[in-house]
Amino acid sequence: MAPMRLGRLEGEAFDAALRDREQRERDDRLSRLARAPDDAGAASAKATASAAEVWRLERDVARLAAFHLAVDRSRAWRVIQWLRRPFGREW
Repeated sequence: MAPMRLGRLEGEAFDAALRDREQRERDDRLSRLARAPDDAGAASAKATASAAEVWRLERDVARLAAFHLAVDRSRAWRVIQWLRRPFGREW
């Protein structure tokens, strides 16, 4: 009986230590969240703003590239460049 009782006591002590450690971790996490909710929200908002800014810039670059291609392919632009060629002013 003694070995069973000793094993049970060791198990209960291990379980109690584990519960204490988990409770301390929960308390630490909760106190960090309570101390800096603005920091977490600001970081999240900044990441969202950065992603939105990157998407907007990529869209602007694509739009400007399409505009540049359209100008290069336009007949009027080609005529203007042809007329400027003798004067060394081609763009």
